[in-house]
Amino acid sequence: MSSGLHSKLTRRSLIGAAAGFAFVPLNAVGAQRAHRSIVNCVAVSPDGATVATGGWDTTIVLWDAARREAAERLTGHAGSVSDLSFAGMDQLVSASWDTTLRRWDITSGASLVTYRGHRENVSSLALSGNRMLSGGWDRTARLWDRENGKQLLEIEGHDGQVLAVEFLAGTGLFATASYDMTIRLWEDASGSAAGILAGHERSVNCLHWKPASGILFSGSTDGNVILWDVAGMREIRRILAHDGFVTSIAAVPGRDELISVGGDGVLRRWDIASGRRLQETLPAGKPLWSCASAPDGTMFHVAGHDGFVGSVGRTADRIETW
Repeated sequence: MSSGLHSKLTRRSLIGAAAGFAFVPLNAVGAQRAHRSIVNCVAVSPDGATVATGGWDTTIVLWDAARREAAERLTGHAGSVSDLSFAGMDQLVSASWDTTLRRWDITSGASLVTYRGHRENVSSLALSGNRMLSGGWDRTARLWDRENGKQLLEIEGHDGQVLAVEFLAGTGLFATASYDMTIRLWEDASGSAAGILAGHERSVNCLHWKPASGILFSGSTDGNVILWDVAGMREIRRILAHDGFVTSIAAVPGRDELISVGGDGVLRRWDIASGRRLQETLPAGKPLWSCASAPDGTMFHVAGHDGFVGSVGRTADRIETW
């Protein structure tokens, strides 16, 4: 590490310590693995230069995507970090089992806002402009003003934990998915119930919205990815995507494609129009919990069991460990 970068990170660490959180250069923890346990989530910055991961060890690790090296660690959560999303180039939002969400300035390492309201683990988040949506084990979804941290709405209706949330841009709706095997639609202005999508036979773990096509994708412990026509409130197609549970799905930017990962430790890429499998990696040898695409759609990042973080190109069959 250069002396200039070392000095900058040292200043960040001192500022963080004074505020009750930490911003730590990864070489400060020696050669040990960046995450010590399950890695729940992975997110990619808008320019693709930074990858963020969060895990059971309560930390967020920022990675240099070009070098495939862990660079810095954000600490402050008191529970497992369950979801992450970049809010522009310099900010990151995290959800945690400590019942809170946080917004971070990744340039300074400062924790800018803590969002409090959930009574149990927060499992998921989604961003839309200055609004943020969260879902939790308390069976609620909550709508927030992302800038000031004010809770705008609390939504109840599921009979199980809310495991995934998604804004449905262009429809005036948002969606929540639950352990109760359903997806519920809500008016995003009022929080009023707008419909239920039922078809999965186990918990619904993940959601992804593709605005151009009006298709909502859902992944479940039943191993299926279902494509839903939201306007028509109907199932379009289901894909038996994984041998075991589906944990994460993500669109490939600029292409009519979707990637998925699951308990079988495999990443698969799908053609949305036909449901045809385009790519399948060799098993990672452990469950994968999250996936995200680089902005140009040429590289896919994954996170999983035992501190596993890796990536695979769109023409490759082996996930490379970081």
